Amino acid sequence: MKRMIFALLLAASSLSSVASEFVTLGTGGGPVMRGKRSEPANAVVVGRDVYLFDTGAGTERQLLAAGLALPRVRAIFISHHHIDHNADLGQLLASRWIFNHVQPLPLVGPPGTREMWAGLSAAFHPVELAPIGGPRRPELAATVQARDLASDMDTPTEIYKDEQIRVLAVTNTHYHFDPQSAEARFSRSYSFRIEAPDRSYVYTGDTGPSKNVEQLAKGADVLISEVIDLDAVGRLLKGLPNYPPAMLSSMLRHMEEDHLTPAEVGKLAASAGVRQVVLTHLSPGMDDETDLSGYSRGIQLIYQGPVHVARDLDRN
Repeated sequence: MKRMIFALLLAASSLSSVASEFVTLGTGGGPVMRGKRSEPANAVVVGRDVYLFDTGAGTERQLLAAGLALPRVRAIFISHHHIDHNADLGQLLASRWIFNHVQPLPLVGPPGTREMWAGLSAAFHPVELAPIGGPRRPELAATVQARDLASDMDTPTEIYKDEQIRVLAVTNTHYHFDPQSAEARFSRSYSFRIEAPDRSYVYTGDTGPSKNVEQLAKGADVLISEVIDLDAVGRLLKGLPNYPPAMLSSMLRHMEEDHLTPAEVGKLAASAGVRQVVLTHLSPGMDDETDLSGYSRGIQLIYQGPVHVARDLDRN
């Protein structure tokens, strides 16, 4: 009996001491191909388990570079359906199937996620029919459990839980559509809070200033926030040849309204009382940047905690 009690206590102690980390697999903002920064993708690692938050182009290669094997992925979460956040989704899920990792994988995202997976699995059907040897696999479509989040989450809402983590979400302010438009009725963007055994992380995804996100981030250990250098983005867009003026003004307005400047990140971090800030989804985040101060300048006038400008494959 004493041995059994000791074993149970040892197991409980082992579970409570599982270390977690947040890996910024890709830190470049927007659908731009770069050499130094991959598109947005993140991994929360708890013990040997991996949970993906966004899957921009290059995610599978970045997992390899981080030493995180694809079979270790237990769930995928998509913040919104801009292509820089979901471009590698089909590649990842088809790769699992090809290498016989066919247990159903949770895929959680905005409205349209189930429809997207149905389309992706149909598009890869010719791959299923191409002989590659090995045992017969289940249909690709059956290896993923896709789920759409509720359209409106104004308070932190649990969307996933297993023995390792708990994930909560809120809708944020990345979209400002005409209320009568089809986009306004359908498109949503979410921020996530991940509660691991040892730490809590809040990943903003893409958002403008948001009371919902501030509520979600209350007391978090690490705030992983998008950030934009508006001056640098403006110079870049205005320097593009043959860029239509109407498109330019619309894009600049989107950048100003639907993203977070360093000052706004500082306000969010201070109001939420987070312990540290990691900046990712750097816009413009180009390869020739030598001065990264535009992403952090002004944060510490408002927020006094540590601030880190992330690089690809950083572990926090």
